[in-house]
Amino acid sequence: MATSCRTGNSFSRLNKEDTTVLHLDETTRLGVTGILYTVTDVDGGRTEEQERFLEALARHVMRVPPREAPIVTAAEAAQVVADKPLLCKGIGELLVTLELMRHPASLALTQRVEEYLAALGIDDGFQQLAADYLVNDRKHIERDWERIRQPDLEESFIAGLSDDDVGARMQALEDLPAGSLGRTLFDFYRRNGFSFVPDDEPDQGSLVPHDLTHVLAGYGTTAEAEIALQAFMVGAARGEKHFSSLAASLLLFEVGMMPFPGIEATEGVLGRPGAAELVATAIARGLQCAGDIEGDHAHLLPLPLAEVRSKLGIPEPDPGPHMFIL
Repeated sequence: MATSCRTGNSFSRLNKEDTTVLHLDETTRLGVTGILYTVTDVDGGRTEEQERFLEALARHVMRVPPREAPIVTAAEAAQVVADKPLLCKGIGELLVTLELMRHPASLALTQRVEEYLAALGIDDGFQQLAADYLVNDRKHIERDWERIRQPDLEESFIAGLSDDDVGARMQALEDLPAGSLGRTLFDFYRRNGFSFVPDDEPDQGSLVPHDLTHVLAGYGTTAEAEIALQAFMVGAARGEKHFSSLAASLLLFEVGMMPFPGIEATEGVLGRPGAAELVATAIARGLQCAGDIEGDHAHLLPLPLAEVRSKLGIPEPDPGPHMFIL
């Protein structure tokens, strides 16, 4: 892999290509934007939801006027991303995202995405989720997601503990200084009325590692915020990791085909007012991080949250209805 591996208490940091991803020349940025617009122009044109998302991506991530984006054929797309494998992978993930936000699903779009993924040399299995959505295959969509999912996040301060011990360890965070990462994690649970250990689904496992990313990134628990958090994580990892979690959020909140314990599946969340902007800015915030924020945060729990964010290069969140800010 292009990024350095995380060991011990360190986190992945950017390499040469990552810097290129952050500082693409304008021609490349327009080309990437053109790929996304060209691929999605099927079946009478893009949906309003897709249009809003693409405009937000162009403004916040690609930083180009979307109307200046050229039409890009599949053969030309490969030239746009030549020698930039992470950028290529990121485009593939965005194309699958745009497939999942097309309502109703479009055979023409699925075929067009397949053509471009082939031209870009991408075969990571994620488009099978869009193919399942196309035929409303609820029976197989979770199976196909399980096949490509990333392992669950882990945190050493609760790893291997019984449910009772997890609860006790989380309760102890209340004694940490106000404003510290650990105390803010405790406050996140109290403010939202969450149990430290899921009591409605015994086999669900601990959500503490996931919830810690909510605190670090500053996103709340609305459906829009859940998608934005995963988009942030993908941005921080430069598309190299976490897309399976973003796909799960899309299958839960955008497609409504993969229910999660205690959460009602729904559709079209990215079509809600402000949702496209929130997710696009989440990607942009993630790209500003020093690298993937996944890691072992145990040693950081007593530190001020602002200091931890600074160490990881996480921009401070702006207030808003979908943010978690104490």
